[in-house]
Amino acid sequence: MTDQALPFIQYEAGKSHREWGLSHGESFREGIRELSSIRRELMLKKNPSLLYSLDKLAHDQFEISKSFAPHLAEELEAIASGASISLTDVVILNNYTDFRDIEMPDEGCSTVHIQSSDHVVSGQTWDMHSSAKDYISVIEVPESKHGPKSYLFSLVGCLGMMGINESGLFIGVNNINTKNAKAGLIWPLLVRHTLEQKAFEQMKNKLTGAPVTSGHNYLISDSKQSEHWEISPSAKELLFHTDEFNHGKTFHTNHCLGKFVKEFEQETAKSSTTYDRYDLLSKKINQTKNFNDLIELFRDHEGYPKAICSHFESGAQDPSMTCGGAAYDHRSKSAYFWRGCKEFDSNYKDLMLQF
Repeated sequence: MTDQALPFIQYEAGKSHREWGLSHGESFREGIRELSSIRRELMLKKNPSLLYSLDKLAHDQFEISKSFAPHLAEELEAIASGASISLTDVVILNNYTDFRDIEMPDEGCSTVHIQSSDHVVSGQTWDMHSSAKDYISVIEVPESKHGPKSYLFSLVGCLGMMGINESGLFIGVNNINTKNAKAGLIWPLLVRHTLEQKAFEQMKNKLTGAPVTSGHNYLISDSKQSEHWEISPSAKELLFHTDEFNHGKTFHTNHCLGKFVKEFEQETAKSSTTYDRYDLLSKKINQTKNFNDLIELFRDHEGYPKAICSHFESGAQDPSMTCGGAAYDHRSKSAYFWRGCKEFDSNYKDLMLQF
């Protein structure tokens, strides 16, 4: 495994999405090839029956994504070309948690939003297979005809997994395991496309109208409001809303909270840390008031290893840990990204960016 050292990938203004993708793929070819191989192996280890269907399923997901946002599909295809991997492998790398369609979770994450008269902050941890930690990156997408400048928490070879744009829109994502997964959008492409919007309602409409592959909770916010949406192929549900007149502190881990989406939840597939992290957030959220508090909350180790900053791995049942995360202060327009654990990792790295 090659430690990519949290690269800050800055796309060049004025270039096309194809040029961005080629540059991305060529610059991080070794890491992308390693990560795509790891994710293919993990997927087939957990669901060997996919072996003879990978190409067709990847093609179906790519074509649906291409219809939804052709310029982003072109960028993804160019990443594969630049890294000298197949289209199937770049789809697996990006859409792994949806693609696998199995009962054992590989991804956790905790999303949090704080809204008061003095502070509006959003953020999340990113829990995934520990092999992915060394491949985490941050991408800067410049303003273009498709949308405003944005910063994204990502993996090398990936379009982006959460982020913020210059219009002040934030999107965070955490996994929920739901039934009826089917070929649909490559979800990092959906994240990127929502960040091409300039207003909260536009972002929400893109998100809630998307033909998704599997289940996620999405936290979307701007400087005035926030919402948590549980979305699966079979149902979607608004869980929480805050705004200037309805302050609040909202959070989500990895079990369904909505009564409609819960009908489609894979009960046996839930992360064994989701209730522990939910209880810890319930206990600590009232003491979380500002940007720095939120960052410290995401670093919390009470209950270790089943902490908010999770270090719990138990083989096939829970092969995931907190590999990094991001937080955003809507008032100061400061974005903080980190890779690893400040307390326990010798290769911890972080990055503060400003709009």
